[in-house]
Amino acid sequence: MTAAGRNPPVAAEDTDAEGQTRTPARRQPTPAEKVPRSPPPHAAPSEVAGYIEVLVAEMRWMAHSAALDSLAYFLEMARLEAAIQAQRPTRCVPDRSR
Repeated sequence: MTAAGRNPPVAAEDTDAEGQTRTPARRQPTPAEKVPRSPPPHAAPSEVAGYIEVLVAEMRWMAHSAALDSLAYFLEMARLEAAIQAQRPTRCVPDRSR
């Protein structure tokens, strides 16, 4: 709704022949938009960090598009840290399954 209490006008390309608002076709996500599969339970820290980087990037985009600028900033900082951790050499991780 607008400040005057009316709905904003609908663009002509979003209406059908009778002038009714049509539901946009659901588009398929591109491969870049698909969330990757989570890493296995005993994945290397760099794999986990890479996965976190992708997820946080998606959350940052959502925060930015909702004008949550401070949240988008902190999510970008988390994404950058995850990217740094993903590039670190893999080291031996103790088995914590016991």
